[in-house]
Amino acid sequence: MIRMAKVLFIGSMLVLLVGCESMEESMSLRKPTARVMGMQFKDADAYGATVVFNVQIVNHYPAELPLLRFSYAVSSRGQRFMAGSAALAIRIPVAGSQTVSLPARIDYSDTLRRLGGARPGTTIPYEAQVDLTVDTPRLGTIMLPMDNAGEVMLPQVSDADLDKLLSGTRTE
Repeated sequence: MIRMAKVLFIGSMLVLLVGCESMEESMSLRKPTARVMGMQFKDADAYGATVVFNVQIVNHYPAELPLLRFSYAVSSRGQRFMAGSAALAIRIPVAGSQTVSLPARIDYSDTLRRLGGARPGTTIPYEAQVDLTVDTPRLGTIMLPMDNAGEVMLPQVSDADLDKLLSGTRTE
């Protein structure tokens, strides 16, 4: 009887240990999560503007999570008005969450033309698709796709820059 209890006890412990290892392994394979919190324009002039995507990233790993690259495509009322990509050198802390700003420089006059005559200072609806490339410790390099919709105000510019933007000329 005691022998049977020992065998059952050792068997139960082995099952639990294997279960714990499997649970730890599945936690390690869990993908990081990310979501776009919003988009805004900054630093607009006749030569361009900076668009900033604010993204919240959750790192489930017991190691830092390097962000390598992001790409974006933004449309308004079904019409794409900007797209691009940029390299990143950001690390998300161990088992933590962080909101990061992902900036991209765009041609502001081209953006306004693609928006069909929208003027600086107006608010437009937008739909953004952002893909974030991260280097995970267990899964390797993966892409985290995100979507966001909202409204954004097109940045104001000085009168001199507005004339250049509307005429489509660039002087450098």
